[in-house]
Order: sequence, then structure tokens, then C-alpha cells
Amino acid sequence: MEKLEYIIEDSTIAEVLGVQNFSNEESAVLELVKNAYDAQSPDVIIIISKDQIIIEDNGIGMNRQKVLEAWMHVGRSDKEYIVGEGEAARVLAGEKGVGRFAIARLGAKASVFTKMKGQEAVLWKTDWNTNTLEPYLEEKEKGTKIIIEQLRDTWTESRVRNLHEFLSRTYNDDKMMIQIVYKEERRNVTRYFREIQLGVNCVSVIRLRYLADSQKLICDIESDEFKENAQEICPDINLKFQRIEINIAEELGDMKEVLSEEATEEEWKELLVAIGSFSAEFYFSLKNSSTSDAEKFFYKHKMLDERYQSGVVLYRNAFSISSYEGKKDWLEFGKRSRLSPAAASHITGAWRVRENQIAGKVIIDKKENNRLCDLVNRQGLMDNDVYKLFISIIVAGINGFERYRQSIIRRIVKYNEPKEEKNPKVIDHIIKNPEKLTALSNEETKLFLYELEQMKKENKESKKQIDETERRYKYDIRLLNMLATSGLKATSIAHEMRNNRNSIDENVEYIVKALKRYELWDIVNDLENRKYMHRDIPGLLQKNRRINHKIITFMDVMLLESEKEQFLPEDIDLYNLFNETKSVWEKDYSWINIQLHIEEGLNYRSAKDIFRVIFDNLILNSIQQNDTENVLEIHIYAKKMGKYINMIYFDKGRGLSSKYKFDPMRILEVHETSRKNGHGIGMWIVNNTITNTGGEIQRIEGENGFRIEFRIGDRI
Repeated sequence: MEKLEYIIEDSTIAEVLGVQNFSNEESAVLELVKNAYDAQSPDVIIIISKDQIIIEDNGIGMNRQKVLEAWMHVGRSDKEYIVGEGEAARVLAGEKGVGRFAIARLGAKASVFTKMKGQEAVLWKTDWNTNTLEPYLEEKEKGTKIIIEQLRDTWTESRVRNLHEFLSRTYNDDKMMIQIVYKEERRNVTRYFREIQLGVNCVSVIRLRYLADSQKLICDIESDEFKENAQEICPDINLKFQRIEINIAEELGDMKEVLSEEATEEEWKELLVAIGSFSAEFYFSLKNSSTSDAEKFFYKHKMLDERYQSGVVLYRNAFSISSYEGKKDWLEFGKRSRLSPAAASHITGAWRVRENQIAGKVIIDKKENNRLCDLVNRQGLMDNDVYKLFISIIVAGINGFERYRQSIIRRIVKYNEPKEEKNPKVIDHIIKNPEKLTALSNEETKLFLYELEQMKKENKESKKQIDETERRYKYDIRLLNMLATSGLKATSIAHEMRNNRNSIDENVEYIVKALKRYELWDIVNDLENRKYMHRDIPGLLQKNRRINHKIITFMDVMLLESEKEQFLPEDIDLYNLFNETKSVWEKDYSWINIQLHIEEGLNYRSAKDIFRVIFDNLILNSIQQNDTENVLEIHIYAKKMGKYINMIYFDKGRGLSSKYKFDPMRILEVHETSRKNGHGIGMWIVNNTITNTGGEIQRIEGENGFRIEFRIGDRI
């Protein structure tokens, strides 16, 4: 049997592994810089001219044997994990043994001069058709110099500048100095993300540390966004520093299905451990702030002189991973903000950081995070389960920052709400008594003019607030339009079925009567004939009775709740209204027990839809959270306090998921849910409805059952 070997032309190798494998000239240069780094060189110089590129280092170099066994061996890499000791230790950047073909991307001809300490220097030359190796005299003790000729690109000032910026972003270490020489000008490449200065580069730094062994994510937020007097408005929030600890196993529990629907908790935690520990650092800032916004929200900085531009770089140790250099939105900040476009000032919508508001870096390790694998063409990472989980962990940390910042902004918005005037204004007196205008004292005249000026300012500010409110509620309208459309479709179907209402309920009885008339009823009731479920006619008919009853109840409820009268203000007997609600829910769900603690004859002027929307969603939420229980006890309290109705709702179920333990108010955010396939809209609707009445949710508890305390206002 004859053994065969592949024969590949050198020029073909150069084309496939060089020209086509490196998407641009910058990435090819970076690959050669990595080679210098792996050679433990303290520095590397890149000299660019019209005709050639020279890349020279003072690393360990190669001897003849190394050239033959490693350099000329396609697909082989003799590189390990780490070289050097102590502070000089480096994690090696290369691994596939094809980096040398970056030379082919840059030019059609190359010479490599290389020498190891104490050994003969050798010269390797190629035009990608012919390769030669020969000794030469070298004065340097060690190192490698690559001369690339017949360049494939025209190097201009602009292209060199782009290379400098590219290397600045893609290199994240201080162990090797990089210099670029062009037209006798020497430029040092410094790391883009160096010493961070709050108020100069950004207003907030978000530092993430994922600890794989404990499946814990530590999120440290350092901020200088707000003025000192904002602290008085937020006395219980540290505006300078906040630490958030997240249990990832609980936070991302709904992702367990990425393994399989039958995955155990142990398998889930094994995946969370296998991904490995990693860190990240993000830099947040608004692009710029208007004078009015800066005053309104107590912003400390209107504009940053050296603001970090948007973009997040993914580093594997000292170098970025190809296609993750900050140009693409690989964390999908843009998509997240489009799905939840609410401003940070929105009273109920969840604010998401915008793509142009954040920069930063994520650092993974070649060994620790080996499950995050490069694509074959090295233009990114494999989009597998581990990668999806990796992204979700990062986003969980960002979400912690978003909630922290929005909690501050909401406090400031509430503080800025108009205050009731305690003292009568001069202008109000003049409006009622215009003849008194001429009789004003000097002091009253000054005060009158001051009030006029303030009115002008307030009118101007009011217009801004109206515009802002309009933008804010576009978000609510989009979401509610979707819900309303679903409701209209359901109502339409209910109307269509109303004509068949009686027959739905009566058909079962007609079937029973027909079977009796034809003397078949005793036969189908025989125990032998009822042995199998699919042949048990009486059992099937009884089951249909129950289903029909639910359908009829659903139709009646849908048609009742869609009536316009539900939305009109009236004096409501709350005791009767809640008794109706109790009756409807207990009829359909026999395993729930609703207990009312409401005074008989308690009246309140409002609209019925407000109460029904709030409590239907609360009860539905309790049912869905406790659907495996045999019995569920629910308590509802109501008491009139001035212009408000103070209410307490609690169930004796399993309570909230442990991920909400330290921040139960988080469940009010749109799309926030711990249930598989849950939409996370119900509690947002509750909050939105309460807020729109002029009320507020005061407290939520999720241990030993679910409890929510709130007040409903008289605004309809």
C-alpha cells in the first residue's frame, strides 16, 4: 500500500492562510507583533516606508532547527501557556502556527533575519514560490528582523495613523513597548484604556469580576456623575460607590435550558464553573448634556474633554480577539435599548444603556476560559452555549448598573416635581383684582415683575417637560398597543362565540339525551367500556362540560371588561367590586382562597378598570408563581386615607425568586421575570397603572410569600 501526502503549492498556502485569513493589513501587523511578544522581546519597532515594512524585535529569536521544525511546519505550534517568571511572565498569544503567514498578507516577498543567543544567525527568504535558508553574520546577540517587500497596500499617513490607533486598542499590556516609525517620525503605541480618570474619560466605571467557583458576579460601580447636593435627594444611596453581588446560578436560571429542558441543577452549575472566571471594566458617560439637563438632573459634567469613545474590546490576556476590537456592538447594547427605549427618567420603564454611552474592555484567559473558542478563520468566537452564557453574565452586571443609575435619576425627577405654593402670589391677586395693579407698592411691584419672569421660565420649562413626557410615553403606548391589540382580538372572538353560547353549554346534554333515547347510555356506562380513558364516553362528556364552562366564563369576562362603562369615573363600592373579583377568580381556580379585609360601604371615585387591571394582574401573578401548589391563600386590604386608597396585597405562596432578594422592586421593570417563557409585563402594568393614578408602590417583600403595599390616587 502506497502512503500519500498532500502536496500544496507555497503560493496557495500564502493565499489561503495569509491573504485570505487576515481581513486587513492592521490585523496582519498585529499578528507579527504577537510573535515578538511571544519571543519575550522587551520592545518591537515597526518601520514603514513606501517600498517595505520592517518589523524588528529583541526576543529569543530562532536557530536553523527552529526554522525547519516550527516556522516551516504549517499548522504546528510549539507554544505553551506561559513563558518567563515573576513580573516578566507572559501568557503566549499565538497557538495555531499560521501567524507567520501574516507576512504574505502584507507583501509578496520577505526576508527573516533571526538569531538565538550563542547560536548561528540564519536568514529565511521567500517569494511564496521558493523558500531558502542560509547562515549570515549578525552582530546582535539575539532577536528577529522581518523585511517585507512588494507591498500589497499603499501606506499613507492616514493608514499609518489607523494602524497606530488599532494597535493602541488591541494591545493591553506594558511588558513590551511598541513603536511605529514613518517618515523618520517615531510614535510610541500606548494602551487606549490606561489610567482611568473620572470626570475626564468617563463619569462612571463599572468593574465586573465573575468568580466561577462560587458562580458569583461582583459588580463595583465608581461614579462621579452627580453634584454633591444630589446626595441630599438620595440619602440612602451612595452616589460615589456601589457594590452589587449577583448569584448567577439564580439570576440566569432560565438559561438552564440551553443545555436541555431536562438539565439538572448540578449540570447547570457545572457549565457555570466550566466557563471560567473573568473580569471586565466599562466606562459610562453621556455624549454631552444640555445646560437645562445638567441643572435638572444635577449632572456634574456637561462634557468630557477626553471622553472614551464607544466600543468594547474583548482581550484574551494581552491582545484583543480578532473582530472584537470595539468596532462592532457584540454585547448588543443597541438591540437592548431598542427593545426597552425608556429614558432613565421614566417612572416605570426600564432604562438601558445606549451603545454610544459606553466603552470598555472584557478580559479572558487563554487557559481559564478555554471553552471560549476561536473560529477556524480566527475572525471571532464560536457562537455556542458557553459564549451565550458568557454574554449573559456580562449583561447581568450592566443591568445592575442600569438599575443603580436609574434609581438615582428617578429620585431627582420626583424631587423636581412642582411643589404646592404655600403663600399667595401677587400675580394671582392682580388677576382677581386688576384695578389693584396701580396701587402696588415698590416691593409688590418688584415681586410682581419677578413672578412674571418666573412664569416665563416655567412656561418654557413646561414645554420641555411636555415634549419629554410625550417621548417617554411613546414607549408605554407601543407596549400597551400590543397588549390592547391582543385584547381586541380576544374580544372579537368572544363576540363571535356569543351566538353559540347556549349551544356550547347545551350540546353535552343533547348528546346524553340522544344516547338514552337510543338506549345506549347504559352500554357506554358499563365499567368495561369505561376502562380506557379514550373510550370513556361519560368521562369525556364530563370533561367537556368543565372545558365549556371555562370558555363561557372567559367570554363573559372578556365582554364585561371591554365595555366602555368600565373606563368611566364613578363612585365605586370597593367592597362589592372586590367581592365580584373574588367570585370570578375562585370560580375558575378552586384551589385559591381570596380573603378580603375591606370595610362594607367603602366608596371611592375612580374607574373600575383601574382596580381590575391592578388586581387581575396581581392575582394572575400569584397563580403563575404557585401553579404547583394545592392551595393558595390571598389577602387583600383596603383603607381610605384622604385622597388615596391604601392597599395591601399578599399571598402565602413561595414568594419571589431568590434573585430578587436584595432588590424586590426590580420586578416592576418591563420584561423582568424569573419564569420560563414569562413576558415580565404583568407587574410593569400594575406599576404603570398605579403611577398614572398619582399613586405609588411603597414596598414589596418576596420572602415567606409575596407582599406588595401601595396607594391608588384619584387621577383618572
